[in-house]
Amino acid sequence: MFSTLHVLNLFLMFVRILAVLATAPVFNNRSMPTPAKIGFAALLALIILPVSPTAGQRLVTLPTDLLPFILIMAQETLIGVLIGFVSNLVFMAVGMGAGVMGLQIGFQAANIFDPFINTQSSALEQLYSLMAVAIFLIIDGHHWLILALVRTFEIAPLGSFVFDSVTMEQLLRLTGESFVAAIQIALPIMSTLILTDLGLGLVARAVPQVQVFFVGLPLKMGLGVLVLALTLPLTIPVIRALFPHVVIDILNITR
Repeated sequence: MFSTLHVLNLFLMFVRILAVLATAPVFNNRSMPTPAKIGFAALLALIILPVSPTAGQRLVTLPTDLLPFILIMAQETLIGVLIGFVSNLVFMAVGMGAGVMGLQIGFQAANIFDPFINTQSSALEQLYSLMAVAIFLIIDGHHWLILALVRTFEIAPLGSFVFDSVTMEQLLRLTGESFVAAIQIALPIMSTLILTDLGLGLVARAVPQVQVFFVGLPLKMGLGVLVLALTLPLTIPVIRALFPHVVIDILNITR
């Protein structure tokens, strides 16, 4: 028999889960209908509620006071958005790395809509985005994400999460690590094309008659595509190695 407390617990769990589904990778794809996300969030809340008996102990006095309940709703929305943001950092790193590579090679001129990050991106960013999603699904990343979400109800019971300086410090650290990962992904092409620019600069200095701009553009594009083809198989393990840390990061950010 459901009491008022159970209903409140269920609703607040639903709020946290829905915030995660709205921001987490794969689940936030526009091709997934909003009613499906709402239904899935409600189903997960119904499944989690019986195994989280301590989740709502702080809510005993809330039915008589609306304001504290609204504040806890805001807390649950915030923690859900944070979980989604942390789980998206790997995809952001891959997108940034691919964007830098596309800019260096010269692919940024042709942008298309990317449904996975809901924005305009180059063909190279699309390729790496699809590759990251494929790796994420192959290693059952979506299952691990849901398990981490369930675990957060034990680590951060309903109404207990506090966004403090420690949380901000962890977010800044994780964001910095994503920038480092982006540079690691783009480094082979970046270093190759920087050396190419240096070589073209020396040629322009030694032989001023050579039109370096007209020679350099197709040369850099050709070299970029060649290095991309050679390093793409090596990039896959690098991206795959980033995902296992996501679950740990989610649990740490919610402590």
